[in-house]
Amino acid sequence: MTDDQMKIHLLIDNERYPLIIKREEEQLYRDAAKQIDYKLNKYRNKFPNFNTEKYWVMTALELAFENMSMKDRNDTTPYLEKLKQLEQDIDECIGKRVSKRLVNER
Repeated sequence: MTDDQMKIHLLIDNERYPLIIKREEEQLYRDAAKQIDYKLNKYRNKFPNFNTEKYWVMTALELAFENMSMKDRNDTTPYLEKLKQLEQDIDECIGKRVSKRLVNER
């Protein structure tokens, strides 16, 4: 274990999980464990006749769905393409102004 790492124990679904993580990620791991517990309990309340495996599958599916939908929202490719186009337009405009000024100075 390095200086920027630490060992923590997360309690998820009444089971203790030891992890070695980066110090700056501790709160994210703790929040993630809380989120898993929250979703497991939500499905336990909503579907009391399911078995434990189904609760975990439903929780995993919901978290995977959230992850996938966040990736779509964070796709910056269209913005980067638009920025490149704007940069080209600006360069073209500046080039025309420089050319016009050079012609007028002669």
